[in-house]
Amino acid sequence: MACEHPQASMNSRSPLSSSVMEIRNELSTLALGGGVLALLSFSGVLDWLLASEAGLIIAGLLILGAVVVLLSQQVANQAELLAEALGEPYGTLVLTGSVIVIELALIGSTMITGEQNPTLARDSMFSVLMIALTGITGLCMAITSRQSRQKLESDAAMSEEDLSGPNMAGSMVFYNLISTMSVLVLIIPNFSTDSPEGEFSLPIEAVLSVVAVGVYVIFLINQMGPYRCFFMDAQERASLNSGNTPGGLNRKHRPWRAGGLLVASLGVVVLIAESMGQLIERGVNELQLPGALAGILVAMLILIPEALNAIQATRRGQLQRALNTLFGSVLATISLTVPAVLIIGQIIGSEVVLGLEPASMVLLALTLFLLRPHPKVLGSEGLMLLVVFLFWLMLDLV
Repeated sequence: MACEHPQASMNSRSPLSSSVMEIRNELSTLALGGGVLALLSFSGVLDWLLASEAGLIIAGLLILGAVVVLLSQQVANQAELLAEALGEPYGTLVLTGSVIVIELALIGSTMITGEQNPTLARDSMFSVLMIALTGITGLCMAITSRQSRQKLESDAAMSEEDLSGPNMAGSMVFYNLISTMSVLVLIIPNFSTDSPEGEFSLPIEAVLSVVAVGVYVIFLINQMGPYRCFFMDAQERASLNSGNTPGGLNRKHRPWRAGGLLVASLGVVVLIAESMGQLIERGVNELQLPGALAGILVAMLILIPEALNAIQATRRGQLQRALNTLFGSVLATISLTVPAVLIIGQIIGSEVVLGLEPASMVLLALTLFLLRPHPKVLGSEGLMLLVVFLFWLMLDLV
């Protein structure tokens, strides 16, 4: 009996089996996450961990953290595939929406089922803002500056004018919106005279919610419409002007497949992150650590997909895509999380304190000052942002 040729066997596979084989690694990661989620939901492991001592809680957090990082890497990879297929800014908007889903799920579930904490939303938003705008943005700028120095050293014909930089038009749009909404949401409540300190009265909360959502909707319309070129780097603008398709790299994944994997992976991340939020809060209380550490860890958990995606884009020389990811996430956090938590607060009868403490207000003002757009990335702004991130972290933890 003649042996079947391997190539013939490969060609005889059905399209479905071929598609499954192409994404077997992604499906394996998704299966791992689904198995962990099922274990947490139906076996009583989560309740056992919550009742355990600090050592077991930390071990559980480390294991779950590794699974979340693995799934978040998959989310970032699929978002990158969509970005290449759809072009900017559509690709990064997918990832921004993903992160907002995680954040709203964590904050909303904690407000509804956890102990009443009037500063929960404020602390979570400010942590996301500081991690994204100082820690991750500072790291991306430092990487870009290092790449520019290497180019200058290797190419004698290059000058300072050839250094990497963001799209100034898009950077100014992001900067104006983020700085305005940050001040209105996190600083002005401390100076409101018609309500308790750090809060707004119901009429002002309603106006703030409408303004926040309205500003974000207008921003999205402009970003996806007439001002789309503001959020592209020079190479992408040249490709768009020449009539080339936005997706420039050949990838085996189709956009619909990447979107499906992203949504599925994100859903598992959201559900596991809710369990991790409970474990983080229990572990912090058990070890008698600063209460702010729980908010910081949850914010870091929320931003893992964004951080991985932004760093990957920066290492490829796509600084504008990284900034679109980070600044878009911050703007969405301020504009969408605030109305959501204010509505939840009214429904469950919980007060929501938005105003920051004095030291945090100063750090926010310093961060916004350092973030003002520059045509070229020189490295100093990235270094100073990392210094502010370290100082904020130490102030919250000590």
